[in-house]
Amino acid sequence: MARRTAELKPKNAARPGALIRAAGGLCFTLLAACGSGSAAAHDAAAAVDAPGPAVDAGTGTDATPAIDAAPPADAASPADASSPPPPPLPYPAPTYQHLSETGLYRDIAARTLAPSVTPFEPTYKLWSDGAQKQRWIRLPPGTRIDTSDMDHWIFPVGTQVWKEFSLDGVLLETRLVERYGTGPDDVWMGAFVWNADQTDADFAPDGVQDIAGTMHDAPKQKDCGSCHRGETGRVLGFSAIQLTAPASGPNLATLQAAGWLSRAPAPGGYPLGADPVTTAALGYFHANCGHCHNPAGTAWPDTQMVLRSSVADSGLDTTSVTQTIVNVPLAYWRGGSIIWRVAPGQPDKSAVVARMSARGNDDQMPPLATEVVDSTGLDTIRAWITSLAP
Repeated sequence: MARRTAELKPKNAARPGALIRAAGGLCFTLLAACGSGSAAAHDAAAAVDAPGPAVDAGTGTDATPAIDAAPPADAASPADASSPPPPPLPYPAPTYQHLSETGLYRDIAARTLAPSVTPFEPTYKLWSDGAQKQRWIRLPPGTRIDTSDMDHWIFPVGTQVWKEFSLDGVLLETRLVERYGTGPDDVWMGAFVWNADQTDADFAPDGVQDIAGTMHDAPKQKDCGSCHRGETGRVLGFSAIQLTAPASGPNLATLQAAGWLSRAPAPGGYPLGADPVTTAALGYFHANCGHCHNPAGTAWPDTQMVLRSSVADSGLDTTSVTQTIVNVPLAYWRGGSIIWRVAPGQPDKSAVVARMSARGNDDQMPPLATEVVDSTGLDTIRAWITSLAP
C-alpha cells in the first residue's frame, strides 16, 4: 500500500497556557461518564462547554446557524450569565515533551482529569490487538464544530482529542491530535509513552516498540498522517456516523443540544446497514479500513476501493462500500486462486478475508498498527459475506 506521511515539526514557541485553562469556563453536563481503567476515579459526568456566539471552525468568524438548538434553560449555572472567553486564535505548533503539559489532567499524579474534557466512545471500534482504550475531547468554549459537511467535520482551533491505550491495567501510551491553526495540516499529532512508574508519559517522536514488554507499539510522529490524512478534519472516531449510537458518552442528539454542531444532524442519526449483519460489517470496515480506503486516503491510488461509509449510505445494504468490493475483481493484490475482493456467499474465496487473516507480511490488512488477527472482526466479515446471495 502506498503511504503519504507528513511530519509535523514543532516550532520553538510554546502554546499559550491560557488556551488550556480557558476551556474550563461555561459548561453544562452531558451524560458522558468516564470508562474503566486509568480514569476510573472520574466516574462523574463530564462537563461540556456551552457555546457563546458560534465561531466557524475554519475561519474563526461568527457563524451562528439559525438551525442550532439552544441549551436547555435548566442546564445553565449562575456562571453562564457571563460571556465565554473568545475563541483561540491560531498559535505555533505545540512543543510538548510530556502528557502532563497537554491539559488532559488537572492532577496527573492522582489521575484526575481536567473538568473541561469530555469522554466519548465511537459506535464502531478500531482493533488495537486487544488493548483497552479511553478517549477524550476538549472543544474550546465559544466554538462549534463545522458540520456543514456531515461526512467531514472541521474542528475549531484549539480542539484536542486524546486516546489512551492500556493492557491489563498498565497504561501504555496516550495519543493526541490538536488543531493549532486554520490550515488543513495545522494539526499536531503524536504519542506519549507512559513511564514505568505510571506517573507521566513522555513524547515519543520516533515511536516505541513493544511498550512495557507487550506487543503494543507507539507510532512515529511522522507516520500519524498515514491514517489521519484520510480524513479532512484529521480526527477519527468523533464523527456523524461514529456518534450515531455509541454505547456510552455523547451522541449526535446531545452534542446538538449542547450547541457543539454548526448544522443539525438528521433525526436518529446515520445508522449503517438495513440488518444487523450488514450493520456490523459496514461499521467494522468504516472504523478499521475506511481512513485509508477512501478517495482521500493513502490506499486510493492503488485500489480505488471505498471502505468508509458516508451519511448517504445510512440504512442501505447497497452502498458505496459494497459497490467497490462485492463481485469486484482484484486490481492490485494477487491472491493465487482468490480473484474477487468479496465473493458473495464464499468468504474463503474473498480477498478481504484472506488479507484480514494475515499478519507479519505484505498481505496483512490493516498494514500497520496490528500484530494480532482480530478474530471477532474476522467472524463479523465472514458472516456478512456468507449472507450475500451468490
